[in-house]
Amino acid sequence: MLALGMACGAPHDPARDRTLVIALAAEPTLLLPPLIAETPGFVVADQILERLAEPDSTLDTMGDRAFRPRLAESWAWAPDSLSIAFRIDPDARWHDGLPVTARDVRFTFALYTDTAVASPAAALLTNIDSVQVRAERVAVFWFHQRHAQQFFDATYHMRILPEHLLGAAPRASLRTSSFARAPTGSGPFRFTRWMPGQLVELTADTAYHRARARFDRVIFTIATDPTAALVRALDGEIDALPYLRAADRARVAGSRSLEPVDWPSLSNALVMLDLRDPVRRNRPHPVLGDRSVRQALGMAVDRRRVAGAALGDGAVPAVGPLPAPLLKGTQSPLPSFDAAAAAALLDSSGWRLTTGTSNRHRDAIALRFGLLVSSTGIAGQRAAVLMQDELRRIGVTMDIEPIDNAALAARLSAHNFDAALIELDWDPSPLSARQLWRTPADASSETANFGGYTNPDFDAAIESAASAVDSGAAHASASRAWHALVRDAPAIWLYDLERVAAIRRCIRPSGVRADAWWSALSEWTIDGVCRTD
Repeated sequence: MLALGMACGAPHDPARDRTLVIALAAEPTLLLPPLIAETPGFVVADQILERLAEPDSTLDTMGDRAFRPRLAESWAWAPDSLSIAFRIDPDARWHDGLPVTARDVRFTFALYTDTAVASPAAALLTNIDSVQVRAERVAVFWFHQRHAQQFFDATYHMRILPEHLLGAAPRASLRTSSFARAPTGSGPFRFTRWMPGQLVELTADTAYHRARARFDRVIFTIATDPTAALVRALDGEIDALPYLRAADRARVAGSRSLEPVDWPSLSNALVMLDLRDPVRRNRPHPVLGDRSVRQALGMAVDRRRVAGAALGDGAVPAVGPLPAPLLKGTQSPLPSFDAAAAAALLDSSGWRLTTGTSNRHRDAIALRFGLLVSSTGIAGQRAAVLMQDELRRIGVTMDIEPIDNAALAARLSAHNFDAALIELDWDPSPLSARQLWRTPADASSETANFGGYTNPDFDAAIESAASAVDSGAAHASASRAWHALVRDAPAIWLYDLERVAAIRRCIRPSGVRADAWWSALSEWTIDGVCRTD
């Protein structure tokens, strides 16, 4: 088979075998959307499972004018705008042949918001009061209050799931269910197989209710080494490298088989800090629980130097706690690089550096913490080493611990860390920051707020932004939220990523969005002769 051949290093001709091979820099942890917390999982799962509607490339989240039908063929607003009725496409079928119904939509909402599931997306669904079944194919979303992003909330955060396959499954053990690794969906591709550490293979669904995928198969090959991945692409094994290093752009541009493609991006990198004691969560972290320490760390890191050294032209220094396009003109300045001011702040907070020592202490506590960083991310490791050097200069010791992506995700979820360098791919709405920073309602819903951050001022401001009816009021409230976040410094915001892909010259990508380059993978086409170097 082709997949086995490629695992052994053989090239392929997508114009003949109708197979698209895409490199993933990290392996998904699972394919069940309510529990996915990393991009590779969504890249694969979004080909199998569908939203009710998809935003277009403008990513306008106000109202519904920028959305196109997907699983729903149409929708209608109530006169008071407190409900939306979605009519499911009558041709939509699950991959086992059963029809998709409004009951599946109601079930999906119940599953996403069940505290036993602890979905990271639950925090984004709080304005939805309920989902009711009006008819076999009509699901009605009811909202607590009107606001500008009601339609976005109802459609973007959930992929519709089959009640007949998951309804009887214990909610607390969904993560280990067979469905989580081999899902049945209604999307353009069916799950075929998952070879751990090697690939995930999907097959086009010939009965898909919309246009059939242009490729017969998509193979996501796990390629954690970017140098080796590029060699495989030049040799014709891989058709698309979604993330190309800036240093490799010239080599790609000079090849016969590949071309660099600039992609819009809503991605950034940050160091998330755990504000709670990893062992006793009801107590502050002995070092990072001190806001003065966190503020000093932010001032001591030269974001411009870190961004340039880590990714060169592939990143720009962060200007706020979200990627710049999501700030939309709000003022949220991060502290300027000032090592002397950082040292003075630590001095005034009692973290002293005594003569002949290199590490600050306050009483018997050393100003020392560990940083988790992906062992497969070269840029992240470079950034970590630079930060380690800069913090050492002000008497702070940061121990770097490289760790694989699956273990990193597990450590974050278990709150078993001091700090972690992570890259985030953002939703098109800045209000998605609620997933990371809003005070959890209870311990079971703290899944995405890994660092245990809590601030009622931030909560109030972000909820005001979420409930605002007009964009001006939403931006004003969001600006207050970002200022509160920056003052509290629950993270060190490093840089925004500028994405460049390497695509085989005969492949024509379609529907690439800043929030999800993979959103229209079924519409990618082949044009011309597929060459290798």
